[in-house]
Amino acid sequence: MDSETKRLVQIALASCGPIFVVGFLIFWAVLGHNVPPPNMMGMSSAQLISEYYGRYTNEIAVGMIGSATMGMFYTPWSLLLATMLRDDDGSIGVLALIEAAGGTLTGWLLVFCPAIWAACALLANSVSPDIIKSMHVMTWIIFDCTYMITTIQLFSLGAYIVLHKRQAVFPAWSGWCAIAIGIIFVPLVLMPFVSDGPFAVGGTWNFYFVFGIWLFGFQAPIGYFMMKEVLGRRDAKGHVLYHAT
Repeated sequence: MDSETKRLVQIALASCGPIFVVGFLIFWAVLGHNVPPPNMMGMSSAQLISEYYGRYTNEIAVGMIGSATMGMFYTPWSLLLATMLRDDDGSIGVLALIEAAGGTLTGWLLVFCPAIWAACALLANSVSPDIIKSMHVMTWIIFDCTYMITTIQLFSLGAYIVLHKRQAVFPAWSGWCAIAIGIIFVPLVLMPFVSDGPFAVGGTWNFYFVFGIWLFGFQAPIGYFMMKEVLGRRDAKGHVLYHAT
């Protein structure tokens, strides 16, 4: 593959990040009526149907199927990120591999969970409300309580940036931010046990703060530096250098 073709491929992969963010906000948050999500732990099965799935059946179904499509854009973006976390000898080290694994599994989660919620919407008026609530709650527990999948991605990225002082792609502060964002995910484990307050499924901390800072405190700055890197510098022949220095 020549340098210009490689550059175009990398630009396309770097673009997967903003495509994921915009697409997921449209399909999951807006069409899926998830701002905030229904307070499932404080609702009966009948209420979940009447106030959410039964009320917005088609919008939720379309939104969640769209989310299942948009969610996978997170994976190629994360894999491109891993290729930028090279050791001094140019090899891909263990921190890069952990970042790639965390990004791949997070992408799977962003596809799998919306697909189940889409099924809940499509079946809401044909099966028992208790079954719908069981599926809905189970999926939210998977979505929130497997936070370590993304935390290890953030920790490995942050550790690489902080420890590899000679790399020039990501500033040190972005590494510390990645580590901090991984830590703030921890209270998500409280979600199944509370029905109101900041740690509820739609609470101030466990919804607005956690997911907001993940999108705009991690995706935005890291995505910016990735795009800056792949646009890169050109050598004397007009080719873009693979690593900006």
